[in-house]
Amino acid sequence: MAYNPRLLIYTHQELTSLVNHAALIAAGYEVTTAFQPEVVEGWLKSGIYDSLLILALPTATESLEYSQAVLANYPVLPIILISHEPDQAYVKKALEIGIADYLGTPFQTNDLLLAIERVLTRLKHKQTIPFAQIVNELVDGLLLVDVNFRMLLVNRAVRKIFNVDQAKLEGKPVDEIFHHPELLDIFTPYRTFPYHNEISMEDGRVFSAQSSMIPGIGIAVTLHDITQLKELDRIKTEFVNTVSHDLRSPLTAVYGFIGLIDRVGPINQQQAEFIQHIQSSLQHITSLINDLLELGRLEAGYDVTMEEVNLAEILNQALGNLEFQYNEKMQYVGLTIADDIPPVLGNPLQLQRMGTNLIENAIKFTHPMGKVGIGCRVEGGQLILEVADNGPGIPLEDQPHIFEKFYRGSNLSQVTSGTGLGLSIVKSIVDKHHGRIWVESAPGETTFTVILPLK
Repeated sequence: MAYNPRLLIYTHQELTSLVNHAALIAAGYEVTTAFQPEVVEGWLKSGIYDSLLILALPTATESLEYSQAVLANYPVLPIILISHEPDQAYVKKALEIGIADYLGTPFQTNDLLLAIERVLTRLKHKQTIPFAQIVNELVDGLLLVDVNFRMLLVNRAVRKIFNVDQAKLEGKPVDEIFHHPELLDIFTPYRTFPYHNEISMEDGRVFSAQSSMIPGIGIAVTLHDITQLKELDRIKTEFVNTVSHDLRSPLTAVYGFIGLIDRVGPINQQQAEFIQHIQSSLQHITSLINDLLELGRLEAGYDVTMEEVNLAEILNQALGNLEFQYNEKMQYVGLTIADDIPPVLGNPLQLQRMGTNLIENAIKFTHPMGKVGIGCRVEGGQLILEVADNGPGIPLEDQPHIFEKFYRGSNLSQVTSGTGLGLSIVKSIVDKHHGRIWVESAPGETTFTVILPLK
């Protein structure tokens, strides 16, 4: 299917006869007519790629002022002005503000068609050809879609990654061209940008996908091959797991012998304090090792037994286990679960850990007498879990990194307990259950949202 440039004609009702709409449509253009500036703005926001604005307003001054306002927000948008007998000063001003072309009345329909062709040819020669050549030679993949998820641009690397041989892709819906679920997950109506995910191919390659919204154009996605980095991460994880496993046994022995010290003779107050510090440090190291081993098991695909799980029971149990912590801080913790929650297919132990980690984090980082809210509902054929608190929030610069191993927020005190692995474990569990997780945070409010597919 050919993709033709879009034309928007902004005019007044009494001037519609100036432009032969039927002739433009017959020439292969997609034509829209607007009589209100709000319609023009909506059209521009839907994407200006391969678009052209034709202005036929009552006065030359009105046309120039409106053109200047539009070009301030959309500087690359080509505009053709239609005016009654334009004089030299008008033409000079039009060229100064960046008008692509102009026509004086009266004119023939063919004159307008030639002007449109001149503008599009000039635009293509000036921008599209060098840009396309540069984009096509990039090692990283790049694709661009408009706000309606129609393909605007796709480079050679993307074609090679997804084995796409079709010559003409521009204008086609993205889901007609690509069928990889992790790529198509980017182009969903509820998606917020910027957005990052990983795309795993059947041959073992892994690509990091970075997606951004470009105002007035659409969504740009870059794909970078991180296969080697994932392999290095796997080797590092195996090494950490081996070391962690070998350390756990001697640490357990040390902890046990320390507990026996007071049984072989009296100890003074200072010695008891030293022993208490040693035990506390050993508990922290043991907790870190246990988290590392659990994360290693998750990443290696162990404990993959799936069954029907009632997430409402999981959350109630997790909340019960944490009752002492939030009562000690005199916090209000509310749990809201919809009545129609169906079971999800998952691993009960992993989902229990996921819920416990999220709720425990909210309790830990919320001040005494603060509030924690837990909600669970079904929406759009998916189960949505939200854990919110009114704690200090997560700084914006930290939010892209909070699911990374050992990452700790820049606003946390050095004495704040934790291994820096809790959210990494949560992210791994969500990924293993084919779900998604993200955070929204500002000072005084933080919400973690988990979406899990229903059985």
